[in-house]
Amino acid sequence: MTKRTAGITGPLALTLGLVPVLAPTAGWAASLPTPPATGMLDGLCYDYVPKVEKAPTGVDANALPVEVDADRLEAKQGGTAVYQGDVKVRQGVRKFDSDYAQLDQQTKDVIAIGNIYYSDGQITVTSDKTLKSNLDTKNSELEEGKYQVHGSPVRGSAQRVTMTNDNQNITLEGAQYTTCPPGQEVWTLKAGSIDIDQNEVFGEAWNASLWLYDYPVFYFPYINFPIKDQRKTGLLYPGYTQSSGNGMELIQPFYWNIAPNYDATITQRFMDRRGLMEQVEFRYMLDPRHSGSLYAENLASDKQYDDLDSLNRYLDDGHRYLFNARHSSSFMDGALRMNLDYTKVRDHDFNYFNDFSPKVGVQVDNQLQQSFRAGYYQDNWNLTTEARSYQILLPTTRLPHSMLPRINHNYYHQGSWYDFALNNELTKFDYSGNQATAAQTGERYTATRLHLAPTLTMPLVDAPGYYLTSQYRLMYTSYNQDVPDPGQLYAYDRNLFTKDGQLTLKDGTISRTLPSLRLKGGFNFDRTLAWFDGKGTQTLEPEVQYLYVPYKNQDEIGIYDSTDMRQDYYSLFSDRRFAGLDRISDANRITTGLTSRVYDNVGDERLRLAVAQAFEMTPPKVRLYPSDSSSSSSRSLLSFEGDARVTDNWFAHAGTQYDTEHGEFNAGNAAVEYRADADRLVSQLNYRFIKDGNYDLEDPFNRNMAKDLYQVGLVMMAPIDRQWQAYGGYYRDVEQDINIDRKLGIKYDSCCWSINLSMEWHNKPDNVTMTPTSERTIGLQFEMKGLGSVGTGGRSVTLDTELLPYVRPFNLKDQQ
Repeated sequence: MTKRTAGITGPLALTLGLVPVLAPTAGWAASLPTPPATGMLDGLCYDYVPKVEKAPTGVDANALPVEVDADRLEAKQGGTAVYQGDVKVRQGVRKFDSDYAQLDQQTKDVIAIGNIYYSDGQITVTSDKTLKSNLDTKNSELEEGKYQVHGSPVRGSAQRVTMTNDNQNITLEGAQYTTCPPGQEVWTLKAGSIDIDQNEVFGEAWNASLWLYDYPVFYFPYINFPIKDQRKTGLLYPGYTQSSGNGMELIQPFYWNIAPNYDATITQRFMDRRGLMEQVEFRYMLDPRHSGSLYAENLASDKQYDDLDSLNRYLDDGHRYLFNARHSSSFMDGALRMNLDYTKVRDHDFNYFNDFSPKVGVQVDNQLQQSFRAGYYQDNWNLTTEARSYQILLPTTRLPHSMLPRINHNYYHQGSWYDFALNNELTKFDYSGNQATAAQTGERYTATRLHLAPTLTMPLVDAPGYYLTSQYRLMYTSYNQDVPDPGQLYAYDRNLFTKDGQLTLKDGTISRTLPSLRLKGGFNFDRTLAWFDGKGTQTLEPEVQYLYVPYKNQDEIGIYDSTDMRQDYYSLFSDRRFAGLDRISDANRITTGLTSRVYDNVGDERLRLAVAQAFEMTPPKVRLYPSDSSSSSSRSLLSFEGDARVTDNWFAHAGTQYDTEHGEFNAGNAAVEYRADADRLVSQLNYRFIKDGNYDLEDPFNRNMAKDLYQVGLVMMAPIDRQWQAYGGYYRDVEQDINIDRKLGIKYDSCCWSINLSMEWHNKPDNVTMTPTSERTIGLQFEMKGLGSVGTGGRSVTLDTELLPYVRPFNLKDQQ
C-alpha cells in the first residue's frame, strides 16, 4: 500500500471535540488528592505513568502544522474525505491514531473507528470503539474510552462520553476512577452517571460506589465533586482511635467552604468515656499578607467529673473548653510585621492538654503562652514589641509575671575596623492573681525595667589560621519596682528573697551599671590524614577567652525573666552566666577550649571532638536568689561534646559535664544510630543523665527532694520486606524503675493502598494529683492513595512518641 501524507496548518481537526472532554475528566481526577509519592513503594509502582509533555515555551500549540498519515486516502463525492489504515495525526506533542477516520466537509461531521488513541502530553485516551464529533457544534460522543493522566497514577474509564453545548456540558456514563496500577485494582470509584458543566465549580455523580477488589463497600446515591481548583463543602473522612483514658473516639469533621478566602471545619468528637466535644476552626485570609484562624473546643459535661479528683478538686462542674486565636500580618513589603498567638483553657482546668491533646497552643513547662508581637525591621536596625502572659497548668507552682509590654530597639553598624551594636529594652512586668489557687495565694513584686547596652567589637588580629577579638560593653539597667508588704508577699518569693532573716527586695527605683571586657582568640591548625584515600584532613582548633565584669550586689532586684543557663561547651564561651537581664554575674574568668575535626576526601565532616573548661580568677558572688548558697568553686564543670559519622551508616554522639573538684558527673547524654536502605532502616539507642533532674513539682525549689535522672531509649524502624515495615520506641527511667513511653507499629504499603496499625503505652501525667497513670492508645489508619484515608495518625511512619520526639543529636556539618 501507498502511504499518504498531508501537510496542514491549523489546530488538530480530529481532536477538537476530544480535548474538552478530556480536560474536565482530568480536572475531576486532579481535584482529588492524588500524590504521585505517598509511600515507600511509589518509586517502583508507577513506571507505567507517562511523563508530562508540553509545547516549547512561547509556542502556540494550535499554530503548529498538522501532519496526517494514512495507508489510503479517498475523497468521495459530496466532499467526504476518508482515511483508512494506520491513521496518524500529529501536531507538536499532540497525537491522534485510529484505524479509520472520515470527515464530511459539508456537515463537518467526524467519525473515527477502531484503535483510537489520543495524547496531548497531559492525558492519554484510548478506545476500540467509535468517536463521533462535529467540528462546528463541538458535540462529540466517545464509546468505551479509557484515560491515563500524565505524571500521575490517576486513570479510569467510561462506557460513553457525550459532550454538547459547545463543549460546556459533558456526561460520562459508566465511569470509573482509580490510582492503582493496571491489573492491581484494589480500589475503584464507580459511578453510573457523571454530569459536568464547565461553567460550574462542581460536577454531579449519581449511583456512585466505592469498590475494594470486586466488592462494593460504600454507596452514594448522589455526590458532587469539584472540577476546578476550589474547595468543596461537605463531610471529610472520619477518624477513629481507642485509648484507656477517653475510651473509643469517633471523629467526624464537616468542611464549610464559606468563600474563597474564608472556610471553617466543624468537628464532632465523640469519646464514650468523656462525652461529645464540639471543635470549630475558622480560617481567613484577607489577602496573602494578612491571615489567621480562630479555634475552639467545647465539652459541655465531662462524664468523668464525679470520679476524678483531678477534675472535681478545682472545677465546679464538668464543663471544659479551649479557645485559640492566631493571626499574622505584614505591611510595607514585610518591613512591618505583627503576630498573635493566644490560647486559653478554663481556669483551673490543669489537665486539659493531658486529657485531649489539642492541636493548638504554645505550651512550655506547663505554661500556656498568650502573646502578641509586632516589629519594624530595617537593614541595620529594628524596633519590636511584645505583650505576653501565661496560663499556668499546675495548681501549686507560682504564677509568672506577664510582660505588658516589652519594647526592644536594636541598632547595628559595621565599620572598616569595628562593629558597633546598641541593644535597648523597656519592659513592664505585671502580675495578676485571678487564676491563683489556695496554694498560690499571695501578691508578687512587679516592676518596669529599662536596659541599655552599647557594644563595641574590634578585631585585634585577623589573619589566616589565627584571630584575636576584643569586645567592650556597658550595661545600664534601671528598675522601678513595687514590692508588697512581707505579710502579703507570695510565700515562695518570701523564702527565696530572705537572707539573714531580712527580705532583700527593695521597693522603689534601683539602678545598675556594669561594664564588661571580653577578649577571645584562637588558632586553626590542619594536617593531611592517611584516611579516605590519603585525602582526609584533621584540624586542631584551640580557643581561649577572658571575661571581666565587676561585682555588684543585685539581691534587691526581683527575678522576672531570668534563670540559670544550661552549661555546655558553647555556653562556657558566652559572656553570660544567667539567661535574662535580672542578674548579670560578675566574672573574672579564663575559658579554654579545644576542638578537633576530621573531614573526608569530599569535605564532609566525619568527626568532631570538643572540650572546654572555665577557670575563675575570682569566684563569682552574684546568685540567682539571695537564699542560694555562694559559689566557692574556682573552675567550671569540664564540658565535652563528641560527634562522629563512623561509616556511611553509623553515627555516634556523646556529651558530658564533669565536676573536676568533686569528681562526679553532673550531666551526660549519648546516642548511637544506624541508618540504611534510603533511611527505611533506622535504629537509635540513646541515654541521658542529669544530676537532680527529677524534682518534685509540688516543691520544685526544694532540691533536697530531687533525684537523679537516668533515662535510656531505643527507637527503631525496619522494613520486613518491600511492603511491610515495623517501627517502635521504648523509653525507661532506670532510677525510678518505670517505663516512660512504649510504642509499637506495623505498616503495610502497596502501590495504591496502605494500612497502619500502632499501639502505644505512656505515662500520662496528672498535674493535680502528681501521680501519672498508664495510658494505652490504639491507632488504625486505612489509606486509599489518591482518594483519602480513614482512621487516625499520619500517612508516614514516625519515630516520635506521645511524650518524647525523635531527635538526631549529631552536630556534624551537612550530616543531618
